Amino acid sequence: MDQVSYILPNKERIKVSEISRIGKIKDRGEYRHDTSLYKWSFIITFNNGEIKDVEEPYYYSNWGDARTKLEKIRNDLIQAFGNYIIQ
Repeated sequence: MDQVSYILPNKERIKVSEISRIGKIKDRGEYRHDTSLYKWSFIITFNNGEIKDVEEPYYYSNWGDARTKLEKIRNDLIQAFGNYIIQ
């Protein structure tokens, strides 16, 4: 099979074939370096045990936009994973 890849928002390319799990979106709270900045994130677990945290920072006033953006990224990744499985 082809090595289907997906590019994360930080420009990192991951191989969809190596994903074992895509976690749910969670509010991870404040950043340590800026207490007015928060983050939404989800975790990708790979077959080799490696874990990547995909996050979207937000200020309280724009939490909905940040969550929507992260949901789109997660849904696109799930779709790419599903398409790989079907091949």
